[in-house]
Amino acid sequence: MIGRRALWCMVGCVVLGGVMLGRHAHEAGLRRDLLRADPATIMGDPRLAAYARQRGGAVFARACASCHGPGGQGNIAGGVPDLRDGEHLYGEGRIDEIEQITRYGIRSHHSLGWNLASMPAYASPHPSADKGIHPLTPAQTADLVQFLLGMGGRATDGAAVERGKALFAGAGGCYDCHGSDAGGDSSIGAPSLSDAVWLYGGSPARIRASIEQGRAGVSPAFLHTLDPADIRAVAVFTFGLSRQDGSHDGG
Repeated sequence: MIGRRALWCMVGCVVLGGVMLGRHAHEAGLRRDLLRADPATIMGDPRLAAYARQRGGAVFARACASCHGPGGQGNIAGGVPDLRDGEHLYGEGRIDEIEQITRYGIRSHHSLGWNLASMPAYASPHPSADKGIHPLTPAQTADLVQFLLGMGGRATDGAAVERGKALFAGAGGCYDCHGSDAGGDSSIGAPSLSDAVWLYGGSPARIRASIEQGRAGVSPAFLHTLDPADIRAVAVFTFGLSRQDGSHDGG
């Protein structure tokens, strides 16, 4: 005969096994529903939103925080964007757009990744061989810096601002990506130069470095390293970061 203690152990194991199976089935159901959902509707479903944020937070800590920081604050020195400020270099910040960036990357050498709008290095002899862009002199670069500072009321040389404005709209070719109003173009990843958010910092020295050295940031493609549900969940989590209050100036 089975002893009372052994019987209770068996009952306990059966109950625990049932609980674990139930939890597994619940998790599998949430994963299935998350992947089947229209990304635009997830935040309107409290059950899915909570699941995605929890799962996405863990994924972010594991796969994204080493570059973007544990709170998504970014890193100016490396040109890693602040994910909290509501500014989006690529697209409008929708969950499906963030999901695509996570899946295929930026300049990741994946054919479906974002690979446009690399900033030419205007201090080099050949800033951009495929676009016929000519280098700028140090004086021209200084004028452009003053023009860009002037958009935020920080310019110190009015004459240089006017020269930089003409250069921006003419020989410099800046308007071609950033627009005639310097408002940028999120469809190709060209940042706005008319606001207070600067990916690599907005000090005169950092603006000058961006013009002279060029910029071409990279984000890896997680297509083969993250589960599809993890990719969607981290997109939801990242979407939530930009809904926090407060502004973050790149300085």
